[in-house]
Amino acid sequence: MPVIGPYFKLFNTMVHETGHAVAAIVTGGKVSNISLYSNTGGLAITRHRSLFGRLITLLAGYPAASLFSVLFLYALDKEWIMPAVFTLTAILIYNLIFWVRNLTGWVWIVSVLSVLYFLYANNYSQWLEWLLTIIGIVLLIQAFLSTWVLFTLTLNQKNETGDAGLLEDLTKIPSIIWSTLFLTQGLGCFIIGISIWLGYSPFIFVNWLIQLF
Repeated sequence: MPVIGPYFKLFNTMVHETGHAVAAIVTGGKVSNISLYSNTGGLAITRHRSLFGRLITLLAGYPAASLFSVLFLYALDKEWIMPAVFTLTAILIYNLIFWVRNLTGWVWIVSVLSVLYFLYANNYSQWLEWLLTIIGIVLLIQAFLSTWVLFTLTLNQKNETGDAGLLEDLTKIPSIIWSTLFLTQGLGCFIIGISIWLGYSPFIFVNWLIQLF
């Protein structure tokens, strides 16, 4: 797994950084570039017209990854295979053309697109569905684990450049509060995603909370 693991983890990185990029554009900012690294790290360079735009952009990464993983698994559970393929392909192509500007990112995106096209063009539908399932599960797990890693780093005061640290610099609200919020939403989406994967209603967790309180 020394190569395969990081390869699949980059899906979460791409969605995370894409979340930052989309938030920047929606709030009137601009995206300079996105970098995807072989160590599964990523970086989105954005420019903003307001502090509010920067705030929303910094907030968007982790929730975007968590929400996308849930929606992706939900689509697979409903057997919306082609919509899932086209959505993933569209995100990859858009990143390749407009945002990603480093060699590792280019090679990774082109390789993923090549595999998806090969399976689709040769009508290997079962293999394509298996691949999408693996991607969906990895997205779900990594979306949660990334929030946990951020939380533990912040707890140990080792996260000076991550999203929580940048949010502290911007708002003066301690990074531990931001990382706790990210972890909370990450855990909630993870539980919902697991329930979908196991064949339960995505609202089972919400219903459980309502009954509890």
